[in-house]
Amino acid sequence: MARSTSVLVPLAVLKGETLSEPTAELLSSVDVVLVGYHELPDQTATEQARDQYGSRLSRRLDEYASLFGDPDSLRTRTAFTHSPQQTIERVAVEEQTTAILLANPAPAIRRVLVALRGPVNLAQLTSTTADIVAETDCEICLYHAAHPKTDSDAGHQLLSTATTKLEAAGVEPSRITTQLDVTRSPLRAITTAADDAEFVIIGERKPSLVDHIFGDVADRLAAATAGPVLVVRKLRSAN
Repeated sequence: MARSTSVLVPLAVLKGETLSEPTAELLSSVDVVLVGYHELPDQTATEQARDQYGSRLSRRLDEYASLFGDPDSLRTRTAFTHSPQQTIERVAVEEQTTAILLANPAPAIRRVLVALRGPVNLAQLTSTTADIVAETDCEICLYHAAHPKTDSDAGHQLLSTATTKLEAAGVEPSRITTQLDVTRSPLRAITTAADDAEFVIIGERKPSLVDHIFGDVADRLAAATAGPVLVVRKLRSAN
């Protein structure tokens, strides 16, 4: 696996979580780590669960792996865990993936919404977007929700910079649109904008207090929207 973008796709397959064919097709231009996991009760040992459910989990995971055309760009792993979030984060670090997919059904993907929350991680966000859409004709909408107390000119500049970066990465200008909304509720605005797209890309950020209480913005966005959400991870330094 040597492409610049690699996506971790965790699926709770034994609980019915699925991966749609259009989503697999969208990810065909990047490396993918497909992880089938099963959350265990505290009293259940992982070895016991693996003996009981391992074969079934592997069979289901193989079904989704078959959706990807290039086996050289795909790795599969299984995990039985008491803490799915910790396991997913650990695998992301081990596999050095640059993004994590929060899977939702996607019957078709024609429009991708890229939610920009600021200049931090912008280069990684735009390069990942360019890699994801490289072999498609999807429309890309760059979206920014600006707070009324901030300078809207800065928001327009953010969208302009992101557009330039996408074009420099090879995305045709005719495929790119931009949208800026001034709002006191960014998450609600992003969710509303996502209604017009089938796939959302958003950057990772340091959790705030409200994120700890209600879940990260990306998780809440995935719960509120119908399509998949791709979370682009922040680049970590070697130290």
